[in-house]
Amino acid sequence: MTISKSKRTILKGLLLLSPTILALAILGEYWLSKGEQSNEAEREAPVRNSVTIEVKDGVTTLTVDQASQTHSGIQTAAIEEMAAADGPTVYGTVVDLQPLVELSSRYTSALADLSAAKTESATSRAELGRVRALYEDDQNVSQKAFGAASAADAAATAKLNVAQATTNAVAGSIRQQFGATVTSWVTSPRSPELAPFTARREVLIRIVLMSQSAPAPATLTLYGNGDAPIQARLVSESPQTDPNVQGRAYFYRTSTPLAVGARVIGHLGKAQDIGLDIPANAIVWYGGQPWAYARTTATTFERRAVDASIPRNGDYLVTRGFRAGEQVVVRGAQLLLSEESRALLSKD
Repeated sequence: MTISKSKRTILKGLLLLSPTILALAILGEYWLSKGEQSNEAEREAPVRNSVTIEVKDGVTTLTVDQASQTHSGIQTAAIEEMAAADGPTVYGTVVDLQPLVELSSRYTSALADLSAAKTESATSRAELGRVRALYEDDQNVSQKAFGAASAADAAATAKLNVAQATTNAVAGSIRQQFGATVTSWVTSPRSPELAPFTARREVLIRIVLMSQSAPAPATLTLYGNGDAPIQARLVSESPQTDPNVQGRAYFYRTSTPLAVGARVIGHLGKAQDIGLDIPANAIVWYGGQPWAYARTTATTFERRAVDASIPRNGDYLVTRGFRAGEQVVVRGAQLLLSEESRALLSKD
């Protein structure tokens, strides 16, 4: 078959261009491969650590540049002075009064049964006396009637004894759980003491004193989940204590609306010391104890131990290690601890 002149020209041109196209393809693939290797190397390159660490005389200092602080959202707040009782710590729990309400209802029911049994016993005793008099007076009633009256009186007496025992048992149960004072609220006629508790206008708190010899104060200032202090008044000694806190237990009452089971804390003692309040959001835990980061310059932070002996509503009151007005990290403290750990690992 004869190939035309124009087709031969096209084929000749393609043959001449093929080496050039192949070379361009190989060159393009090379540059693409090099670009991917460069990107991969960039991704795998270690990120420059913006935090440096120095440990001198047991004090850990972190240096964080301003840009990193802004990027991480690190914020500080000034340490404030707070007054705190200098006595030992006391712990308490809001008592569930539902068992007391149920026992009070049972006591009221038992008391009504006892009253009815007393009336029935008095009636049967009077009837027995009347029948006995008639029987002894020339047997004006039959022996059968006299026997029936005697049996009715004996049954009424037994019923009275059961009602009395039931009433005493309920009162005893209250006494075992809540003590003599609270029991008197239930057993005393028309006592107004129990009503505020059943209406939730007041709550009962069981406070445990760690010291066996320390007397229970008439009033206590306690702290719970809220910021406001809780004023509580002594009721009586509690016959039961907190299984988690060993010591002597007492009941206190307060009008502060606290949930059942809520934990509270306070301190004994009238003398007041001025301490420094380290806020809860400044606390980080490391090695089983609380720490806080104090700003020493615009870019340096010291990790300092926080004395945990005076906790207060999540905060800690300290008398050493910090100064009033000093800035502590209240946002980003946990991040600083993580960066500190990372810096230590990178050194290793």
